[in-house]
Amino acid sequence: MADDIVEIARFFNVMEGEVACAQLRAEEIKVYLKTDNAGGIHPELNFTRGIRVMVLAEDEDRARKVLSVE
Repeated sequence: MADDIVEIARFFNVMEGEVACAQLRAEEIKVYLKTDNAGGIHPELNFTRGIRVMVLAEDEDRARKVLSVE
């Protein structure tokens, strides 16, 4: 389905995730970061669960090329 959202990368540092998002947005790829850190109350959870870079499935191949992620 074209509306499916997929994870294309995972980081353990918010800044790295934001840089990846900026690179994708510069290529006009819709992207967002998904975290599970209780709304920022428990940032230590980023180290165990990571910060996930999410894109639409239809943009997955192009996004992986931009980030050079296999």
